Amino acid sequence: MRRRLPPLEQIEAFIEAAQAPSFRVAAERCALSPAAFSRRIQSFSSYVGLRLFERRPGGLRLTPAGERCLAELKPALLELRRAAASVARRNDEALSVTLSLSHSLAVGWLIPRMDAFRAAHPEIELSLKTQRGASDLRCGEADLGVCFSDIDLTGLVSRPLLSVTVAPVASPEVARSFKARGGRLERHRLLSVSQPPDMWPWWARETGLAAELPSASTCDLLHAMYEMASEGFGVALAAAPTVWPHLENGRLVRLDLPHAAFPGGYHLVAPADRRDRAPVEKVWRWLEFEAERTPDISRARIAA
Repeated sequence: MRRRLPPLEQIEAFIEAAQAPSFRVAAERCALSPAAFSRRIQSFSSYVGLRLFERRPGGLRLTPAGERCLAELKPALLELRRAAASVARRNDEALSVTLSLSHSLAVGWLIPRMDAFRAAHPEIELSLKTQRGASDLRCGEADLGVCFSDIDLTGLVSRPLLSVTVAPVASPEVARSFKARGGRLERHRLLSVSQPPDMWPWWARETGLAAELPSASTCDLLHAMYEMASEGFGVALAAAPTVWPHLENGRLVRLDLPHAAFPGGYHLVAPADRRDRAPVEKVWRWLEFEAERTPDISRARIAA
C-alpha cells in the first residue's frame, strides 16, 4: 500500500522552523499560535520517524537528520510553488502586483505610505508578503521585492533602494532620565535585535564610544524592540528607515549620541520576466520615488 504524503502545511512549517531564528518567529510567519505550530512540527517529525531538532545553547537547532530533510524538501517545495504560480499566473495586463519584503520594513516604512500609493495608482491592487529572503521571488509567488544586501540576489534584476543608519533612541521619559544621569548608556538597560547580532558593540566601535556597554536584551523582531523602548523598558539601537513612525509620533526620541551607517542596505528586486510588466514597472518607480523622500536618521530631532 502506498504511503500517503504528509500535509503540505506540515512541510512548510518544518522549513520555516529550520530557517527562522526561533519557533516563535516561524509560527508568526505561518500565522499560527505557538501551540498550533508545535503540533505541526511534532506531526511531521512523527511522519519522518526521526528527531529533526535538538536543543543547544541559544535555542533549538537542526539535527543532522533535520539538515538532510531540509536539503531535500526546500528545493521541492520551491519548485511546487513555482509550478502552481505558473498555472495560476494572470496575463500580462493584470493590474495586481505582489510585493515581498521583511516584516520590519513593511510595518515601519511601506504601510505608512500605502495611502499615498493608492492615491497615485488606484488601478493597481498591491498585495504584501512579509518574508525576509528572496524565495517568493524565485518561486513566482511575488512580482518584486525589497531585500537586504545580505540576501542572495543571483539571477534577479536589482538596484540599491534604501541605505540604513542606526542611532540610540528611547521614550521621552527615558531620554530625560538619560540626560539627568549624565548621558551614560551603561546606566540604562539596552535593547537590540537578535539578527544581526552584537549591534551595540558594533555601534560603539563605529562611533568611537570608549565606555564598556552592558549586555543588551534582544528581541526577534525589530518592531517588538521599538514597542519595548516606547513603553520605557530601555534604550534601543534603532535603524532608519523603519523607526520613523515611532519618531514622528513622538513615542521615541533620538538621544544626543552619534549615528552610524550600517553596511549594505535594501535593494529593489524582481525576476526579469516580471520586471517588464507595466504594473510592476509602476510600483517599482513609485518605490524609488518614496525611497528618495525618506530622510536619514541624522535629521531626527534630538531629545532636549
